[in-house]
Amino acid sequence: MTRAIRVAALVAMALAVACSEPTSGPARIVWGRHACDHCGMAISEPRYAAQLRLGPHEVLRFDDFGCAVQWLDAKGDAAKPLEFWVMDMDTEQWLDARQAFYRPNQRTPMAHGYGAIAAAEPGALDFEAARRAILEKQKEHAAHGRS
Repeated sequence: MTRAIRVAALVAMALAVACSEPTSGPARIVWGRHACDHCGMAISEPRYAAQLRLGPHEVLRFDDFGCAVQWLDAKGDAAKPLEFWVMDMDTEQWLDARQAFYRPNQRTPMAHGYGAIAAAEPGALDFEAARRAILEKQKEHAAHGRS
């Protein structure tokens, strides 16, 4: 086999693997290798990971639910995710972020403090309340010269 044929075969194999990613639902995260699309930190704690699917082949990965919320807020109407996924902090299964509940006061990678759970429990917030709390905390920090 010539070198050109080997290279072509490797390229074809790489394309086949790349195209095998799902076009809906959560995408694969390589823990400790993929970086957060908001803060740039390695995504190494599955319990707090989040994903936004902006299109069939456009997925953003985050190390903290709060990073995804802040990224969306910064983009405004420019980014309307088709899907928003969060990892259940107890079972490490993906949940629809808009249907999940959020346990406060957690030690999350970027200290936003909310871990997703599947069912309501005392003290847990729904999606919109957790989103507002994260953005309010960000505004308070900005007012005091912190990001």
